[in-house]
Amino acid sequence: MSATPLIDTVTIHYNNKPFRIEYFHRPGNKGEILFVHGLGGAKENYWEACKSPALAGYSLTAFDNPGTGNSTYYNDMPLQVDDLAAITAQFIDAVGLQQFLLTGTSMGGLTTLLYLRTPGLSRVKGYVNIEGNLLPEDCMFSSKVVQFSHAEFVDVVFPKTIREMKTRGNTGYHIIANNLELNTNSTAYYHYSFQTVQYSADGGLLQQFLQLPVPRIFIYGSENRALSYLPQLTAVDVAMAEIPDSNHFVFYDNPAQLYRVIGSFADNLLVRSTGMAIQQSGD
Repeated sequence: MSATPLIDTVTIHYNNKPFRIEYFHRPGNKGEILFVHGLGGAKENYWEACKSPALAGYSLTAFDNPGTGNSTYYNDMPLQVDDLAAITAQFIDAVGLQQFLLTGTSMGGLTTLLYLRTPGLSRVKGYVNIEGNLLPEDCMFSSKVVQFSHAEFVDVVFPKTIREMKTRGNTGYHIIANNLELNTNSTAYYHYSFQTVQYSADGGLLQQFLQLPVPRIFIYGSENRALSYLPQLTAVDVAMAEIPDSNHFVFYDNPAQLYRVIGSFADNLLVRSTGMAIQQSGD
């Protein structure tokens, strides 16, 4: 049976200020997997990974971005996605991750692609992108933010976004709405949105993903199979997986299948690097 994940904190210093970053870690001996959440998410997005037989034996880590969960955010020092990428790099250093599988979801896909533009790429043995930002169509939430002033967003748009998400039929939308309401700094959400839109605008993220020199996989929910760039991924033999009965937040809509896919991808990396045969687990 897999060990119970433990919640811990690490303090890093960024721009001359201390940031207390809360994270969970589930130890394992097969390899390291780091999960990076998206806009309005939190480390708990990936809690079900710790229960997945497909990931038994893997060391799993996920942390709260500043402004969500219990991680520090300073309203007088607004952060952007570039800052998140730098803080992610410092977090990786602080907890000592080496030769790990990197997973980014939604805006976390953008954060991780920015991390992969740094020397950090040398530590990453594989990359999982779960509906991460690649083109403007992926800015389904952030694009609704940037047209408003901060005051308008905080007072009107943010509460409206939460109400609308609660009317959606998917489990993921309901849980993320609750996280936004209870666990997210609206100022952080506002400022992260601008670079999310900017970076997604010109196709550079898609080209970077297509050209990554490490094994990679793109995972998407079945309700989003009309994403315009899926044929481009197929054309260059990028591994892809569609998660049934899911929308954008596949880690809540169908976590069992999501983690079976990630487990299979991780196992294949392990076989490739060690030649070790993997015994498959069922759910």
